[in-house]
Amino acid sequence: MSASLITQADGEYITIHARRGAAIDRQNCTVKVFPRLSPTSWLTTKTVFSQLFALLLFAIQAPVLGPKVFGLISIVMVFVGFCENVPGEAAAEALISVREIDERHFSTMTTANVLLSVAIGIAVFAGAQRIAGWFGEPELAAILRWMSVLPAISAFAAAPIAATKRDMLFQPLALRSIGSLFVGGIVGLVLTLAGAGVWALVWQALVTRLVSSIVLWHTVPLKFGMGFSTRHFRELAHFAAPTLMSRFLTWSCNQIPRLMLGLYWGSTDLGLFSLASRLGDILMEVAVVPRYAVARVELRKYASDRAGLDAALRRTFTFLTVFCFPLCIGGAAIVPTLFRVWLDPRWNGAIVPAQCLLLACVALVTQYLGGAALLAMNFQRKEALVSIAQTVVTVLAVAACAPFGLLAASIGIAARPFVLLPLSVGLLKRYCAIPASTIFLPQWPPLAASLTMGTCVWLLRMTLDGRVTDAVALPLLILAGTAVYTLMVRLTMPTVVARFASRIPGRV
Repeated sequence: MSASLITQADGEYITIHARRGAAIDRQNCTVKVFPRLSPTSWLTTKTVFSQLFALLLFAIQAPVLGPKVFGLISIVMVFVGFCENVPGEAAAEALISVREIDERHFSTMTTANVLLSVAIGIAVFAGAQRIAGWFGEPELAAILRWMSVLPAISAFAAAPIAATKRDMLFQPLALRSIGSLFVGGIVGLVLTLAGAGVWALVWQALVTRLVSSIVLWHTVPLKFGMGFSTRHFRELAHFAAPTLMSRFLTWSCNQIPRLMLGLYWGSTDLGLFSLASRLGDILMEVAVVPRYAVARVELRKYASDRAGLDAALRRTFTFLTVFCFPLCIGGAAIVPTLFRVWLDPRWNGAIVPAQCLLLACVALVTQYLGGAALLAMNFQRKEALVSIAQTVVTVLAVAACAPFGLLAASIGIAARPFVLLPLSVGLLKRYCAIPASTIFLPQWPPLAASLTMGTCVWLLRMTLDGRVTDAVALPLLILAGTAVYTLMVRLTMPTVVARFASRIPGRV
């Protein structure tokens, strides 16, 4: 028996046809959206809104709350954010990787993920007082107890996320993210202005996750169910195990530095580091992650066509670096002016660390797309090697540099992706037959144009410093950088410009 659902989202009518209770697949589900947006467009829309809205919230909340409050939340998310970034992503990845899937796969993975998340939440609740003692922050205990429910809430989202990604239906993911961030952000903003302090951010996180899970299940035609099948679990575990290790190491790479730096410096300096790293995270989420998420699925069709994979990667590297590199280098050039316009002097200690971490994103592009290619070819264990090395290098860099302060630690962390480039390139060459030229040659023209633009912006900033106000200088720097980079691209990459100009909105 089949069922049809006609719903409306953002003024567009969507018709969904699916067998009642069935998982989403190409035979049983079609989504018609008019006008049609490509998967990358939906992900980019979602990501741009998410990051810009979060940045707007931070711009309002940061001067009111100060670095210490954000440092406290950073410490909390080291512990409670584990479930979202490790078992949750591993569960979704396993459900995507299974070639032939049915309802029992989804219900089995949901059950396993929820049970693990509940256990972690109980552990965080029970250990809250001890964790607060480690950091010398008594108020951490109450915050940890309240936020220990986040893992269980987030665990329910893995199955519908995987179902939509399998069939490239990124609209539900976009609607879920936009709606939940907006509702949670409004709650956090109201509480911030009402003087709730750190609890404004606590309730913002709780409301965001709750609305996210509810909206996602409402917009995806996947029957909610829980159950357990040993056979289905073993099949999923084959894909989940290496991905679980990879995501754990990636999480460790991002969160262990925060944990160690919090223990070394306390919550205030950790808040400064969180801001510095946030700018780089925003850049990657907006410019790289949408294309990475789509490429991870799209590149599967080249599993038996290595020449096609080579050509697809060349195109992806070219178009991605054209957008990403000027944001990395130009962003680093204008950070001092941006901070003086945006924030009060309490945040000035994050300026140089933010510049270092933005420049590190240049190397992260290769790591992300290399990881997408390895996962698409089902080399999950090989992709995990990069995460292992990344975690080891990060821990060593933080341990060596943290005693010397925030700047030294930021430089050490920023150097990490450049140190690991040979490993990523070597794995792609050995297991996917992708030569280094496929990876680096498409990146050189955008890098040269971005460096030229960055140098011009830096010189202009030095010239304007003291002659005009920062509020006047900031838009001038942005306009100058845009003009110089556009000119460089037109002069050095005319074929890329022609391809952009000839493209019709649709599949990317």
